[in-house]
Amino acid sequence: MELDLQEEFENSNYIDLLELKDTNDYGINLEYFFDKDKRPEELLNIYIHKDYKDELFIVLNGCLNDINELCESWDNKIRVFTIISGEEQAVKKLKYNIVQLVISDNDTPDRKCEGNLLVSRKIIIKGKVEDKSKIFVDDNETIELPFHMIPLDVFSPDEVKVEKLRSLLPNNNTISELLEKENKKEQKTKKDDILKKNFKEEDFEKIKRWLET
Repeated sequence: MELDLQEEFENSNYIDLLELKDTNDYGINLEYFFDKDKRPEELLNIYIHKDYKDELFIVLNGCLNDINELCESWDNKIRVFTIISGEEQAVKKLKYNIVQLVISDNDTPDRKCEGNLLVSRKIIIKGKVEDKSKIFVDDNETIELPFHMIPLDVFSPDEVKVEKLRSLLPNNNTISELLEKENKKEQKTKKDDILKKNFKEEDFEKIKRWLET
C-alpha cells in the first residue's frame, strides 16, 4: 500500500512554505535554499509545523542525484541559512530540528548519510516521485516519519489466536473437577514414610498437556 506523502504532512498540521506567497509569518527566508533565485530541481517541499514552528522538513528527490552528494550539498545550504539567519527568533527555534527527508526509488537506498547529524538530520525513505505534487511512499516506510501516528489497532491482539490459546488452556471448572475427582479416587499408600499417589494415565496426560501450554 502506498500513501500520499503530502497528505501525511497536511494531516499532521504541517504547511509547505513553497506554496506560500509570503513566508514572513514563519520567519523563513527561502532564498538560502534556492540557486540564484531558482528552485533546485531536487527540492520538492519545505514543511514547517503550522502551530509550533519548531521543525523544518526539506523534502528532496533522491532519484536524481547520488544521495550522499545530495545530502552534503543541502547540509551546506542549511549551514549558510542557520549562520546568516541565526539571530532570527524563528530560526533559533528550529535550528536543531531541520530534517532532510530524501525520497529514493531504490529498493535498498544508501543510508550511510543518516549517521551524519552535524548540520541536519537525514531520513531516507523508499518512494516514488511522479511530480512535485505527487509523492508516494510505501506504507511500511511511514514509520520513519517522526510525526506519523501508528494506528492503535496495530497493537490489538489477534482475536483468532487469542481464542485458540484459550481453547488450549484448562478452565477453572476443569481443574477443580479433576482435583476433586482424584481426591476421592486416589489410593494412598505409604512405604518407607513416602506418600504415593496413583493417578490414571489419561489424567497424567491432561496435566502434561496443560503444563506444556
